[in-house]
Amino acid sequence: MEKQSNHVREIGQFLSVAIVSVLFGSTLILSAVGPARASEVANHDCPAALHYLA
Repeated sequence: MEKQSNHVREIGQFLSVAIVSVLFGSTLILSAVGPARASEVANHDCPAALHYLA
């Protein structure tokens, strides 16, 4: 039973690290691209979600 709880803990730690790295990487990408570039790409015909994602 203890082996299984250690295994579950390792999986949880791995998922936490993966989520944090994805969030950090997307933050770096967005800061590099910047809001000015995003506003240039998006036009007024797009939905609000695409304005945010662009």
